[in-house]
Amino acid sequence: MPKPDACAVDEKILAELPSEERRKKGPYALIECFQHIPCNPCSTSCRFGAILPMADINELPRVDYEKCTGCGLCAAHCPGLAIFIINEAFSETQTEILMPFEYLPLPEKGSEVDAVNRDGLTVTKARVQEIRKYRDKTTLLGVIVDDAYAHVVRGVRIPTMEEGLIRDGEPENVKIDESIVCRCEDIDMDTLQRLMDENHLSINDLKLEARFTMGPCQGKTCTALLVQQLSARLHIPPEKIKGPRYRQPIKPVRIGEVAGCQPAGD
Repeated sequence: MPKPDACAVDEKILAELPSEERRKKGPYALIECFQHIPCNPCSTSCRFGAILPMADINELPRVDYEKCTGCGLCAAHCPGLAIFIINEAFSETQTEILMPFEYLPLPEKGSEVDAVNRDGLTVTKARVQEIRKYRDKTTLLGVIVDDAYAHVVRGVRIPTMEEGLIRDGEPENVKIDESIVCRCEDIDMDTLQRLMDENHLSINDLKLEARFTMGPCQGKTCTALLVQQLSARLHIPPEKIKGPRYRQPIKPVRIGEVAGCQPAGD
């Protein structure tokens, strides 16, 4: 049984919930993003204008729940894996949670999995209801849990290497080359390995060749992975790998600000 505090929900999450009336109507997007970083794929991917436009790309996203249909596109496009589609109207006693899932192999539809909270602690069992695969985007995994866990469960537990997932070699349905290295620019491991084979063996070279570190998050996600892979390829410690070269402006700004005809932040 989970500890009592394992099922606690942060007040910041509760504050973002739509009205009870809206929650009863069907699925809605819940954005658990609390970092002021340059990122807006959720807003630009929404076809219904439900994620409000940002005056500043560093703003936290906000949802207009009267427009939100719970379609899931924003969750599939979010580089931070911070959006969940909650359907509290799934049944009288159960909720479907559609969550980003970037592990392989995928669980089978109808299978039972361990559901975990935001800290990775197992809190209950869940049933896999659906698997949505988006081309070049994050897979969304839909799981069914009791209503009490609607705002507690945010992931599922998969077998570890010690339990035999890849202990005897790579599973037939796991393709490491398709693993995403740069989520912002949708660059996979195969592309990275090919570029290193072509002697692009610095982060700046990789940046120029394939736009690594140039997405909205400005390398916050992929830099560590690039360092890891270059370190292994060059057989040198990670701390010896130089990071990307940054130039002004340090964060994204609108062209009007650069031209001096638009005050910053307007």
